[in-house]
Amino acid sequence: MASVALSEAEKVYIVHGVQEDLRVDGRGCEDYRCVEVETDVVSNTSGSARVKLGHTDILVGVKAEMGTPKLEKPNEGYLEFFVDCSANATPEFEGRGGDDLGTEIANTLYRIFNNKSSVDLKSLCISPREHCWILYVDVLLLECGGNLFDTISIAVKAALFNTRIPRVRVLEDEEGSKDIELSDDPYDCIRLSVEHVPCIVTLCKIGYRHVVDATLQEEACSLASLLVSVTSKGVVTCMRKVGKGSLDPESIFEMMEGCGCISRAA
Repeated sequence: MASVALSEAEKVYIVHGVQEDLRVDGRGCEDYRCVEVETDVVSNTSGSARVKLGHTDILVGVKAEMGTPKLEKPNEGYLEFFVDCSANATPEFEGRGGDDLGTEIANTLYRIFNNKSSVDLKSLCISPREHCWILYVDVLLLECGGNLFDTISIAVKAALFNTRIPRVRVLEDEEGSKDIELSDDPYDCIRLSVEHVPCIVTLCKIGYRHVVDATLQEEACSLASLLVSVTSKGVVTCMRKVGKGSLDPESIFEMMEGCGCISRAA
């Protein structure tokens, strides 16, 4: 994770401001910065999106390829996540510096989408046990300016919304052999419903309060954060703690209540 060095005086200034619900950039504790979302930005993909949140810049591309369904889910397609922490985002990612963070982000995305409600995976099945669509979701970190997980979840959702999957016909001859025919009409395609795809809300504990959409400076003042994936209906699908510090149950309940208010407002 990208980090920034702060003096003790700077940390005290940030922490005291948060306690008064006044952050350095003028926001309240539960205010997000403006989000810029741009879709269809990469030409050789099935869908793509670029999201900027403050100084965090994320690019996501989705490539639909035909494959074989998993043995335990023969009538479903599936998603694969790959995260590339570009050295241009921060010098800390040079060499293999971003590998651990990339793995952590990918594992978090797998946990979020590891349920039947996020994406209709059955719509990705072409022929049970034989053919399905596999969606390869590539996440590229272009710039890290705080609140990575939230920005990535928005970008992934926008890229899936933009994804177009060619419509397929399965033709069977008299001998029983099957042939697959892809439509060459770019408008004859399948679009995914992202209504139930959750977004991540990261709540950073700073002092006795928590903030959303933390900057790098605010993250440096937080010892523990709570990642909550929540749908637009306010349904929590996943939750995990990050950071070296601890969170008591009362703080977690308070954070969850704030997360519910944010999801309803969104």
